[in-house]
Amino acid sequence: MRVRRPGYGVRMAEFEVERRMPADAEAVFTIVGDLDRLPEWMPPAVGVRPTGDGEVHADVGSRGVHSDGLVGVRPEQLRVEWGSEDSPDYAGWLQVFHAEPGHSSVTMHLSFLGHQPETRHHGNAADEVRAWMDDALSRLADVVAGAS
Repeated sequence: MRVRRPGYGVRMAEFEVERRMPADAEAVFTIVGDLDRLPEWMPPAVGVRPTGDGEVHADVGSRGVHSDGLVGVRPEQLRVEWGSEDSPDYAGWLQVFHAEPGHSSVTMHLSFLGHQPETRHHGNAADEVRAWMDDALSRLADVVAGAS
């Protein structure tokens, strides 16, 4: 996936959260790499569902966002990347890392470009993004714990 870097006067914000998981990296990636399982761990405010091979539709009602996107699942890297060809103003990735036996770590990263409210780093929009990311990884940990 290609992400356009901001030029002069274009705002950019990046958000990143990390969470320890109660299962080996491969077990966690089995869940995050299965796009049909997205609704199990994504926060309710962020409705994401697969629509085809490597494609998803996202609805964020509170933001009026209804968008199609592309998702690249890279099992050999334990990594999932997403974005949109139509709008380079948003992209993200999720990486699963090995840890001690029976555990792993997941990092989720989001990038916002342009004049979206999220690019201000502070305020309601940024706080909401951080809360959604934390909720997603908390929900993922619960799904992972239930699967092991």
